[in-house]
Amino acid sequence: MTTSPEIRSAAEEELVARFRTVAKAYVDDLQSQGRLVEVGGANVLERLRTEIEGRGAFSDVHQKTADVICDTCAYPRAVADRIATALQRAGVLRDGPEPQHDRADTPAPQPSPSTRGALVMHREPGAAPSPKPAPAPPRPVPAAAAFREGVQAAAGWDASLARAESVAVQLRAEHAGRLEAMQIAADAERVTVAIKAVSLQDWTYWLAAIGARVDVVTRQAGYAQIAPGRVDGVDVHLTAHEVPRLLAEAMTAAGEGFYLWGRVYDLTVPQVDRQGRAWLYLGMRKQDGMPMLTGRGSTVQAPLASVVVQDGPLLPEQSPALPSAVAGGEL
Repeated sequence: MTTSPEIRSAAEEELVARFRTVAKAYVDDLQSQGRLVEVGGANVLERLRTEIEGRGAFSDVHQKTADVICDTCAYPRAVADRIATALQRAGVLRDGPEPQHDRADTPAPQPSPSTRGALVMHREPGAAPSPKPAPAPPRPVPAAAAFREGVQAAAGWDASLARAESVAVQLRAEHAGRLEAMQIAADAERVTVAIKAVSLQDWTYWLAAIGARVDVVTRQAGYAQIAPGRVDGVDVHLTAHEVPRLLAEAMTAAGEGFYLWGRVYDLTVPQVDRQGRAWLYLGMRKQDGMPMLTGRGSTVQAPLASVVVQDGPLLPEQSPALPSAVAGGEL
């Protein structure tokens, strides 16, 4: 039996109504947070190309469902494809024709009054009687419950993708003038940032920009240094090219260099914390090699790692500039 495409079934009407509810709640939430943004034209064209190339991998049922979501809820095609995929995994959408059930036109014979309520059992010769009927097969999960689970999973996934896209737009806007920035883009549920550092100041700037902890564990990958961060609850992945070379040069140039958590500290120079206190290294170390620092004008000593975690990051103290007459040799 074929159904006219202009007539929607009850299941389709329920699907449309629920998606309208999810879409309205999602858009209202973005508007209340002030995070409803528009992506640039280049990103839109790139997404359109990806959508067109990827449509060939989807079934007809998947594509028709995504079309309904786009037309009804005004979702982007990528989001509609993800929702349709989640519904397929939940078992709401199935490929292939619907199963046909044969129904007899003649009514089933009615039992006589004397046999109503009786249970007819067939016994094999020599078999013991079994008063219990065979257990009924397990009932399938109702389509409505599977639909709700699929919508909830798709809505949660969609919200995380939207948060990542919003953070990417925010970072691009806040750091648009940075010449070392190569790329800032949303990658599924996270944001990736790529820079080509000219100095270690670029490296420390972006560590702060992506919300990296002062005790973040960075690692080298070829000619780049990798660091994780977090902005507004979204994971940010920083790839900083040329930083390993810059760190090696800083270690060579330092009077007594010490590498800790992606930074090189010159222990011959006083280090200033966020409170403006200067910390001096007097040549003492712990058994594990961690330098011990002493606050200027104080006898309190603390390991470098503890000072960094409590009041870091630390910056080298800048020597005061000399007057031009003194700098030129005149007294």
